[in-house]
Amino acid sequence: MEEEINFEEILAQLNSEDSAERLRGVEQVMYDELPDDVLVKMCSLLTDEDKGVRNVVSMALIVNGNSKIPENIIQFVSSKDISIRNLSGEVLLKIGDASIDALESYIAKGDDDDKKFVVDVMGLIRNQKPGNSILELLKVTDDDNVALACVEALGNIKYEKCLEYLPKVYEQNELFKTTVIEAMGKIGSKAALDFMQLIYSKEDDLTKFSLIESFGLVGDESIFFFLLSELNEVEGALMYPLLESIYLLKEKYGFDIPFDEKMKNIILTTLNDADPQYKKVAALLVSEFEDKDIILACLKIWGEDSELDEAIKPKFFSNPKILLNGILALLRSTHKNVKSLLYLLQEIVVFEGLDITIHIGPLEVRDLTDSFSKCLENPDEEVRKTATELLFHTDIDTAFLFIDTMLDDDNMWNKLKLLEILDSISGEKADEALKKLAEDPEEMINERAKLIIEER
Repeated sequence: MEEEINFEEILAQLNSEDSAERLRGVEQVMYDELPDDVLVKMCSLLTDEDKGVRNVVSMALIVNGNSKIPENIIQFVSSKDISIRNLSGEVLLKIGDASIDALESYIAKGDDDDKKFVVDVMGLIRNQKPGNSILELLKVTDDDNVALACVEALGNIKYEKCLEYLPKVYEQNELFKTTVIEAMGKIGSKAALDFMQLIYSKEDDLTKFSLIESFGLVGDESIFFFLLSELNEVEGALMYPLLESIYLLKEKYGFDIPFDEKMKNIILTTLNDADPQYKKVAALLVSEFEDKDIILACLKIWGEDSELDEAIKPKFFSNPKILLNGILALLRSTHKNVKSLLYLLQEIVVFEGLDITIHIGPLEVRDLTDSFSKCLENPDEEVRKTATELLFHTDIDTAFLFIDTMLDDDNMWNKLKLLEILDSISGEKADEALKKLAEDPEEMINERAKLIIEER
């Protein structure tokens, strides 16, 4: 039988001057239904001087489920202690919908900072119930920060009734434009799209940037074709969000994207110059088109980002000749990311079994092995190891021309890799190399070499 809780004792613990006692009191009734006096006291401990007590109390208030908790802690959003203010906001946010009434009622009580704070929290909860109260606050406030918080919250809760008023806000202040556009984009109704398309042509590039991003999130078929037409108009950084939004709408609706010279140039520019976010979009679009220049541009950024690599890898695998010639050209130019290029070759040639000689001629094969041999003295041990494996895989005779360089490698794991390779090769040259490794000062190396020799 479960022991009945003595709430008088709990209340005494919560009032104790000993923080450890207060903590024990909270922990004992964290999940229990509480009488009002205990609940009020526990809520007050959200401002406790002991941070450990505050943290446990905040957790208890979040999980307890008592409907009176929000109304008992809402006052703390006015605390001058920013940590208490934020902690109360976190509790109200995690309680969620049940906090809305307390938050909404506090709009009329707090100062401008408090108004902004509770509106921010309501926007994050994403319940439409306080939409009208937030809209009315937006109409009367003369504080820019409060106004921006209201617009952002109305967008987060997708409150369509605000769409008649947001165009007025848009015209009030240059600083409001981007936030209004983002809010309309989140609401995403036909009315919002019509307004955004109407203002697009007369706005500056910064505002157009936000408009284009919103179009990609909530646009329809007409917006898709509108964005395609903009490919012939935009320049500079606007190309990147434009390409992303076109891609998002293409995926959403299954539209086809025409591949012409303009599209090709935008993809190339994006792959070469844009941030990784936009490079990924360009790389995903690459799968739609067979074009040597685009494949080579993808190769130049190989290794910059793992997600980007996964997006463009299939295009490499389906175009081995372009890939091999492209890697050769980059290795000749001492490309900045030699390691990633060698890993890519290793995956395709060693692991996937691609026969290089089928796709490139003898001269190109020789140039490729020359590039591998130069990598044998690279300061990066992984580059040296991968180059060794590729050299033996491509041309064993050429590999043995550089066996002394491989034997002089000062990395033990590289020598173990060389031993693994030599173990699979018969002949006098391999035997001689094994004999030298049998004399290596590193015990693990010489023992392994001796074992291989004994087994032959």
